[in-house]
Amino acid sequence: MAAKTKKKPTIADVMDLLEPMFGAPARSERIEDPLIDHLLVATMAVYTSQDGARAIVRGLSENFLDFNEARVSPLNELEPVIAPHVPAEKLRQAAWHLRMALQDVWDGTHGLDLEPLREATLKVQRDFLKTLPNIPGGAAAVLFQVATGEKHIAFGQLEEHLLKRLGMLPRSNTRPRIAKALEKQIKAEDRMRFAWLFGHAAHLFETEFDPQHPFCKLLVDVNAKELAIREQERKREEIRRAADEKKRLQEEERQRKRDERERVKQKREAAKLQRIEDRKRRQAEAAAKKKEAAAKKKEAAAKKKADELAQKKAIAEKAKADAAKVKADAAKKKAAEAAKKKAAAAKKKAAAAKKKAAAAKKKAAAAKKKAAAKKKPSAKKPPAPKKAAPKKAAPKKAAAAKKKAAPKKAAAAKKKAAPKKKASATKKRAARRPRRKR
Repeated sequence: MAAKTKKKPTIADVMDLLEPMFGAPARSERIEDPLIDHLLVATMAVYTSQDGARAIVRGLSENFLDFNEARVSPLNELEPVIAPHVPAEKLRQAAWHLRMALQDVWDGTHGLDLEPLREATLKVQRDFLKTLPNIPGGAAAVLFQVATGEKHIAFGQLEEHLLKRLGMLPRSNTRPRIAKALEKQIKAEDRMRFAWLFGHAAHLFETEFDPQHPFCKLLVDVNAKELAIREQERKREEIRRAADEKKRLQEEERQRKRDERERVKQKREAAKLQRIEDRKRRQAEAAAKKKEAAAKKKEAAAKKKADELAQKKAIAEKAKADAAKVKADAAKKKAAEAAKKKAAAAKKKAAAAKKKAAAAKKKAAAAKKKAAAKKKPSAKKPPAPKKAAPKKAAPKKAAAAKKKAAPKKAAAAKKKAAPKKKASATKKRAARRPRRKR
C-alpha cells in the first residue's frame, strides 16, 4: 500500500495522472460540426490517433451514402475504411464499435440526429446516456460536453461516480449546485479534458484492484481508508454470509418440518378423500345395479307387453282370416246358387222356346192343311153369301198372345211385390223435420 501524501491530490492532479493513459480528448475538427461526427471521432480515438479518427469519419462520408448506410453495412465493408488507421489486431473490434455506436444513436433517437442535445438539460443528457450501452465512457462524456459548450460543465453520471470514489465530489444537495462548484474548480479550457478523462476512468479497477497501478495508488492516496473499508466490507460480507447460511439452514429445517406436517396432513386428506371416493364408488355401483335391475324389469315388462300385443294381433289376424274365409265361402255359395238359378232359368227358357217352336210348327201345319183344303174344288154350289158376322179372334192366336204377355205381367207383379228399400237416415231426418214457412 502506498503511503499517503502530505498534500491531498486535486482534480487537476487526477487529470494529469489519467492523461498518459487515455491521451488528449478527441473531437471533430470544428466545434460546430454535427454531434454525430464528434461522437464517431471520440469512439474511434480509442483505437487510433485523433487525426486517424477524423480520417475514418471522412472516409465514411466518402464511401457511403450516409451514416445510416454505414450502420446497416456488414463489418467487412467498414473494415477497408478503418484499416489504414487502425492496427490489424484491433480492426474487427474497431469496426464493430463504430457500427454499434451508430446503432445506439439510432435506437435512442430513431434516427442519427443528435443536435437536439445542444439545448437539452443535464437531466435529459443523463437519461440519454442510458441508451448508449456500446459507446465508450469518454466518447459519451465528450458528446455531452460538446453539446453543452465550454461555458458550462456537462456533469453526468460518469463524472459523478469517479468524483465520489475519489472523495472529491462537492458537498451539495442539488446537481446544479454541484455543477457550479465544479465550474469554479475546472477552467473552461479544461472541461473537455475533464469529461474525456473522467468518462474513461469512471469504472476503472472496480472489480480487480491492482495495488501497483498508478490509478489504484491514487485512490489510496486520496482516500487511505478505501482498502480498510474494503476489508471491513469483506469481513462484514463473510459474517453476513455465515448468518445467511445459518438462517438458511434454520429455514430449511423449519421448511422440512412444515413439509413433513404438510405431508402427513396431505396423507390424511388423501385417505379421507379415498374413503369418500370409495363410498361414492359403492353408492354409484349400487345405483348402477338398481338402475340395471329397473332396466331389466322394464325390458321384461316391455317384452311381455309386446308378446301380448303380438298374440292379440295373431288372434285378430286369425279372426279376420276366418271371417274372410266365411265371407268367401258365402260368396262362393251365393255365386253357385246364382249360377244354378241362372242355369235353371236358361233351361226353362229353352223349354219355353222349344214349346213355342213346337206350337209354331203345329200352327204352320194347320195353316198348311187349311190352305190345302181351300184349293180342293167342291161339287155343290156354294150357298148364297150371308151378312158377315163379326170376326172372332182365333183361339190359337189369343192363347199365344196371352202366353206372350204372361212373362211381362209376372215381372211387373214380382217388381211390385219386392220389398221397398229402407230410407236413409238423412231422408228420415228430413221427413221428420217440419217445413219452414216461406
